[in-house]
Amino acid sequence: MLGVALWADGLGVVIYDTSTWQRIHIITATERVRSLVFSPDSRRIVSGDKNGMVQLWDCASGEGLLVMMGHTDCIQSVAYSSCGNRIASASCDTTVRLWDSGTGVCVFDLEGHTNLVLRVRFSPNGRQLISGGHDGTIRFWDSETGEPGVVLRPLLGEIYGLAISPDGRWVASGHENGNVRLWDMASGSLGLALQDHSYLVTGIAFSPNGQSIATSNANRRVMLWDASTGDLISTFDGHSDIVWDVAFSPDGSTIASGSHDGTVRLGEVNSSRSSIAIQDHIGGAFHAAYSPDGLSIATGYKNGTVRLWNRSSGAPGPVLDGHSNEVYDLAYSTCGRWIASYDVDCFARLWDL
Repeated sequence: MLGVALWADGLGVVIYDTSTWQRIHIITATERVRSLVFSPDSRRIVSGDKNGMVQLWDCASGEGLLVMMGHTDCIQSVAYSSCGNRIASASCDTTVRLWDSGTGVCVFDLEGHTNLVLRVRFSPNGRQLISGGHDGTIRFWDSETGEPGVVLRPLLGEIYGLAISPDGRWVASGHENGNVRLWDMASGSLGLALQDHSYLVTGIAFSPNGQSIATSNANRRVMLWDASTGDLISTFDGHSDIVWDVAFSPDGSTIASGSHDGTVRLGEVNSSRSSIAIQDHIGGAFHAAYSPDGLSIATGYKNGTVRLWNRSSGAPGPVLDGHSNEVYDLAYSTCGRWIASYDVDCFARLWDL
């Protein structure tokens, strides 16, 4: 999912019991939260805030475990390595930092970007780190030594999205001018160019088997691509406003897209048909995420609610009410017990499902 700069007030992480929707824990963060990610075992959550602080929390107790300081400007993106031993953070101070998740010590301060860094991602095996941002470069780093690797300069404008294929072979980049490019993770050489975009790429995702790529853009479209040939397989129309994000179901059979038009649409991968349009009439659905078992979809909305839906029928489930402003991003933990969400007031909430 994508994340950009936010500009309002709000503090903390709140944990709810969703059987009663009562607060279990209230965590007071030092500053406004800008990015969230779960640990691979779903037991901890990392937040990055407006003033450059990275914090580690215990999901079950709400206890703050570690505070990682070193950045001098807001955190735009955080990532956990697959082994759970490292945390990466990308900042507006133009640096990427790598932290020991057990001690909170900064292992490496990675310098090279010349403008704010929007995205940071670990390779599936955790050995490489990839970052991209407003300087238009994609930078590869050795996460074990901190040594810089290949630097890609596509000359396609600012980078708003990075996604890595499940097998770790390819990294896909989405750019402000609508370009989507695939790059070889080993050599950094250019692979495929997905050519039919002409508007800002707002979302990019690989299918679970790595054979397809879904993208969303500011032109109200979701597009499905063959990851091996770069051919456009199908286009999903139906949204009447900008599409903010796109996600594959865990089995790869459907694509969910959330739009400013107030709908989440589910498209069938094998038919290019929008099978279900979840319509709520309450404002934009900025992001959608599948549960790990693929049976439910969580969506975040402009009115501050997080809503759960049945994937098969589109029937509404519980409404998680607590944010006071539009929900900017959300994610399921890998175990399926937790949902983390944060809003444009930079207030983060952790929900116990």
